[in-house]
Amino acid sequence: MSQLKKSNLNSVKDLQKTTDEHLGSVLTQLGYEESFKLIDLKLGLGLVSVLIAGLLFVADKKFQFKDIYSITVVCCVVYSVLNAAILAINYRYKNVKYVGYDSKGNKLTLATETKKYEPVYYLSVDLNGRKHSTSIPFNKFFDAVGYFIRDEFTKELSEEISKKNQ
Repeated sequence: MSQLKKSNLNSVKDLQKTTDEHLGSVLTQLGYEESFKLIDLKLGLGLVSVLIAGLLFVADKKFQFKDIYSITVVCCVVYSVLNAAILAINYRYKNVKYVGYDSKGNKLTLATETKKYEPVYYLSVDLNGRKHSTSIPFNKFFDAVGYFIRDEFTKELSEEISKKNQ
């Protein structure tokens, strides 16, 4: 009925974190397969940025600045472009916690957020470009002690997705 990890009922961020952690497994149960393309893209861009910074550090220690000036300028420009791309992706996909596809190829994107001191899970459901926003109080799928009730959350999420299918 509930998971073993207990959440702090007085912390909205803890409730959101616990709920977000269960999104993947709940949506797998509902027939969706998670796509990691967005996460892989952000990780790849970040990794290349760190590699560029590391290589510049090593080059700065081994060579004189005037000898590697043009390489430094090029690397700084590439580094800036990569970080601007990461910033743009984070802005475009703000609060997106799940991207997945069902067996028919329908794309489901879920973005979640909470407001300070408000124990409500705000959910933005995007199914094939049709967006729908809703809110679900945390007390609907957390018990009085702080355990996540997976079946209740699955039911609530299934209802919201089926609203978009109709």
